[in-house]
Amino acid sequence: MAEEAKLTKKQRKALEFRSDKSKEEREEEKKEKKDKKRAREEADKKRKTRRGKKGKGVNGGKGPRFLLFVGNLPYDITEPELLAHFKNSNPDRIRIRQDKGIAFLEFDNDTQEIQSKMELALKMHHSLIRSRKINVELTVGGGGNSENRVNKLKEKNEKLLEERRKAITERNNKKAKEVREKAGNVPSTSSGPGIHPSRAALMN
Repeated sequence: MAEEAKLTKKQRKALEFRSDKSKEEREEEKKEKKDKKRAREEADKKRKTRRGKKGKGVNGGKGPRFLLFVGNLPYDITEPELLAHFKNSNPDRIRIRQDKGIAFLEFDNDTQEIQSKMELALKMHHSLIRSRKINVELTVGGGGNSENRVNKLKEKNEKLLEERRKAITERNNKKAKEVREKAGNVPSTSSGPGIHPSRAALMN
């Protein structure tokens, strides 16, 4: 204190300026450290999200994950919105790429109902989210566009398309049959399709 009292006004100001500057530098260093830490944490979080909460697959990385591709989404789609849309299939995780308007539904192979959950999700193909008809397709997981992966994916989706066509044909046939039955063209007896009951009686 006695030394400080001996300092001139000018010297005191210079000393204060230096201490303020070093204080600012310390603050700046702290801020930089915080920013670096935050960036590292975000990078780790993204890596974990990419791998999934349970790592690659389940059961210590032994069990595979099953992925479904969802396309033609609104670019500002949110996770809660997608979870609500796919609530019946109850995916384990949803990864969204808003910049591309796509998402991936992840199903862990640690439950017996994996097949039915995925089928329920696939039935949402061409359903509407905010007036947009979405696509729900099978994917083989992993990245890249190797020939093997592309062929595998093509094969899977062709099979799915065939199943969807079959289901549509069956549904249309069922509707047509119901319409004919209501119109009275198909009798409830076993006289054959398209024969009126009175004509069937004449034939017998």
